[in-house]
Amino acid sequence: MKLCSIAPAAAVLLASSALAQGLLVNEYNAVGSTKFLQQNQPDKDEGRDTWFGRVLGNGGNWIELVVTQDHLDIRGWQIRWAENLNFSTTGQDIWYGNGSVEQGIITFSNNALWSDLRAGTIITICEHGQNLSVPAGNRGKDIDLTFDPCRGDWWINVVSFGHPEFVTTVVNKPGDGPGNFSTGNNGWLAEIRDASGNLRMQQVGEGAPGYGGSGVNSEEVGKLKGQLDGSASNQDWDDADLSQFGIVNSWGSVVHPECRDVQDASLLRAPVLAECETCTPLFLNEYNAVASDTFLRGGTAALDDNGGAASDTHFGRVLGNGGNWFELVVGADNLDIRGWTLAWAEREAGGYSGSITLASNPAFASLPKGTIITVIENLTADGGLNTDLSLGGSDNWINICTRDASVVSATSTTKPDTLPGDFTTSNDRWVLEIRDGAGAVVAGPFGEGAEQYWRGGVSRTDVCRLMEDPGAIVSMASNFDDTGRFSSFGSPNQWAACPDFGEVFTQDFGGLAGCDVGAAPCTGDLDTSGAVDSGDIGTLLLLFGQSGGPGDLDGSGTVDAGDIGVLLILFGPCD
Repeated sequence: MKLCSIAPAAAVLLASSALAQGLLVNEYNAVGSTKFLQQNQPDKDEGRDTWFGRVLGNGGNWIELVVTQDHLDIRGWQIRWAENLNFSTTGQDIWYGNGSVEQGIITFSNNALWSDLRAGTIITICEHGQNLSVPAGNRGKDIDLTFDPCRGDWWINVVSFGHPEFVTTVVNKPGDGPGNFSTGNNGWLAEIRDASGNLRMQQVGEGAPGYGGSGVNSEEVGKLKGQLDGSASNQDWDDADLSQFGIVNSWGSVVHPECRDVQDASLLRAPVLAECETCTPLFLNEYNAVASDTFLRGGTAALDDNGGAASDTHFGRVLGNGGNWFELVVGADNLDIRGWTLAWAEREAGGYSGSITLASNPAFASLPKGTIITVIENLTADGGLNTDLSLGGSDNWINICTRDASVVSATSTTKPDTLPGDFTTSNDRWVLEIRDGAGAVVAGPFGEGAEQYWRGGVSRTDVCRLMEDPGAIVSMASNFDDTGRFSSFGSPNQWAACPDFGEVFTQDFGGLAGCDVGAAPCTGDLDTSGAVDSGDIGTLLLLFGQSGGPGDLDGSGTVDAGDIGVLLILFGPCD
């Protein structure tokens, strides 16, 4: 099942930038092939790339671009680069005006891939893919042409060496030939020209006029530390220890060092997302990464590491913050999640993975938009929360305990020494994917481990949550972020802007599209067969004795004989 697709639309032209018109270089790798990104930095993400992790050479020679104009055709466009402090050349002057300076041109082919690029697309060009014949320090990412912005995939990656169908190159570096190019730390710069030779991006990078940063060394990347709205200039370029191949940039704030600034691509991407044909039916809203031996935001039972007493809205301030749990929100009316699978994984450390398959419980047959679903490992007696399927009135929250066979039909995990119902949430690049009863992916992946996660690194004293009011589309590229200050199991998320934490924002579900995914069942049609019949009596007997929920037809608070009486009155086909 395809969640959504992009349909043709009128071109949307974003405001021209002083830095670039249509296409800009956003980041480049300057890490030497025998070196790593810097280590022992205060932020857990410093000294690593968000996609490559911590690898020799940090992916080799690569350039990252952002499309800033919708429906852009870049066939025949050129990236002209030079490293003006490198002088080992063939003497050929390709474009720079001085043949003794290392330089080259990357030209986009006439491939249809480049003929209609959407605003907000990220393009990376690697010199090499994961070819094992290439030295480890030069290996990048293999070709990836998948592009589905409705699912959060805004990234196209191509490889230059051996793939002239995408780009061709010329270079005056001895020993290099077609497909080769260089990025480095000796005054590297680049400009972009269109097929007619018009300048589309002024020179940027360490070697360009007006460069505003400190020197880029061989254990760093060069990146734009400015916005994509046309306000940035080469003054906003700088060196960085945090590498973000394939996603928008973030960086430590100069004005408020305790905060991290991020590039906001929402303006660029809004016209594209407006064309998505359907909403996200179910999405991740929050998950717990607090380790079992610590508290939310660290510290002691009395005070966290910042002198406060950070706590969860349900659990309070407890070790482990409730254990393994995550929270989902229904984005579509009348959603039937019976038999759906919630597949989770960790993408570093132990690399464990597993799944949770929901039972065919009638409570899951027709959930309204805005319903909060928490999924938790432990029972109340063990510091978690027992299953509670009651809904109605102001109560828009159901809780699923994975140790309860009435709501979970199966769990699996690669983690050793586990019991039925066990699963994991953590700060080890955790990720969640949602699949329907047929096994088709309907949403996700979500979480720190998703390739388009672009905000703060999740630590062992944090939760990760969606820091926005959700709309029709929620994806891995949405505003998920780490926090140790706010945790809200079973209730809307909260956040405050750094550094002024005085105003706290509470998540509003009013913008959910509420798209229908099925007809609402009539009262008493517990098995959604289209009629109130003997099948519903059988379903009601399975629910007998439960508190509330879909079987409590007379509103007494308990599923009992009174509800059977209601069913008999309603017997017959639905209108």
